[in-house]
Amino acid sequence: MGARGFRFRQLYMSVDRRILGATRIAYGVVLLYDLLRRVRVLDLYYSNDGILANHYVLFQPQDHPQFSFLFPFSTGGEVRVAFLGLGLIYTLYTLGLFTRVLQVLVLVGVTSLNSRNLFAEDGGVSTLINLGLWSAFLPLGERYSLDALLREARLPTLRARVALRRRLEKPVVSLAVLALTLQIIVIYLLNAVQKTGATWRHGEAVHYVLWQSRISTDFSWWLAHHEPSWFSPLACRATVLTESAIPLLILYPYSRVTRTVAFGLSVALHTGIALMMTLGPFSYAMMALVLTRLPEEALVWVRERFPRRVRLWLARLRARSVTAISARVRRGATRAARRPLPWERAREVAVVVLLLALSTELTRANPYFRVKLPQPEWLHTLIFYPRFTQRWLMFAPEAPTDDGITLIDAVTQGGRHVDPFTGRAPDFSLLEKGPLPHPIEVGDYLFQIHFDFNRTYRHELQRYLEHWHEHGGRSPDDRIVSFEAWWLSRDTPKPGSVEGGPITRELLARANFHHE
Repeated sequence: MGARGFRFRQLYMSVDRRILGATRIAYGVVLLYDLLRRVRVLDLYYSNDGILANHYVLFQPQDHPQFSFLFPFSTGGEVRVAFLGLGLIYTLYTLGLFTRVLQVLVLVGVTSLNSRNLFAEDGGVSTLINLGLWSAFLPLGERYSLDALLREARLPTLRARVALRRRLEKPVVSLAVLALTLQIIVIYLLNAVQKTGATWRHGEAVHYVLWQSRISTDFSWWLAHHEPSWFSPLACRATVLTESAIPLLILYPYSRVTRTVAFGLSVALHTGIALMMTLGPFSYAMMALVLTRLPEEALVWVRERFPRRVRLWLARLRARSVTAISARVRRGATRAARRPLPWERAREVAVVVLLLALSTELTRANPYFRVKLPQPEWLHTLIFYPRFTQRWLMFAPEAPTDDGITLIDAVTQGGRHVDPFTGRAPDFSLLEKGPLPHPIEVGDYLFQIHFDFNRTYRHELQRYLEHWHEHGGRSPDDRIVSFEAWWLSRDTPKPGSVEGGPITRELLARANFHHE
């Protein structure tokens, strides 16, 4: 291999094992957060008592193909058992125990959780899935893990342990690292170059995003009412500039400094997004993804900032842990040799195949590419069963200049009008009152159900409302006898104003229930 080839491998195909360990921990924490946020809509989203029963989605899938290992779980109790199993998998993965096996199980878990109900699918979930895909080919458990402690404790001599530590100081070289690099570049660059609409060119996009009540936070709602005239133009240009700069900084050959800056920009950008928008795991997943390209010197720098006492305590704790485990383990020595070459070759071939497959989806899912690569049916199936999607259009090409949500006005047997998704009286002026009183998952559903392509799933909404009184300890008077589903919308305030357009109503569905 020539000097250029060696330099390319060093820059774009190698990663320090400490970075992989840190990435596993960060990714695991985000996975646990994603699972916990779904617990609040566990019955609504994932059981047959909710808005989309498993048998209905099998009969009428939201996309073709659609498959999830959560489909066999029907009742709320069964789904809770499945969630506990996923929580255990995510926790052990984060701690780094049985990491190689759990890397596969994590990917299966996060894709199944997403595919059970695609109303919650968004860019953050897609980022989690793609990070899980590419990192599954890498040894994430060799540093900062229980597996690493066990491996070292099983070695019989100090010389063997020293040899293992020396091997672990060598970087991992793999096409999977290149795939992660390309994934970061694709996400940021496409989000930047596809923001071509007038709202971005005129610096109005961030202003309009602040008024999206479905995803806004209390801070962004306050900011929308006190927004300086310079804020949105500056934030728009800073967003596009940052999204363009991060890929360039990662690709720049003098990578140790520039990649650290790229990670810092990513943290700053996504912290700002998280403060102003509720977008599920998006911001945290993106920071975990960019962490994979952080140079190892950054981790060393952080460690050296710890007080000396803390560093000594951590070193002693690690040494005592190895000694304690070694005293209890009675196995033969674990070899510190490299993985077998045939496995490495198979891994690299699999990465190449997936890169070629996802390149077809990349060109088909993003308007930026005028030439669309052909995607035969078998390849489409390979990509969409696990939802390895590659559509990166965050508020692009235009930011929305209107706001809307579906409101349910249900009448109970006792004569009360109630919104079943809040438990309170329907509020037809809620778009004017700030962030919606729903979790983002409920807001996503109530937003998407108004589209014509989701009309068939209003049948499931009707079923849910008909049996709403049977759950949550409600009284017979809470039985819903009729309902109307209204789409509420309004134009958001123009720049320089806090007065939006009037709220308009559109009737989506209505029904009367004849209970026996």
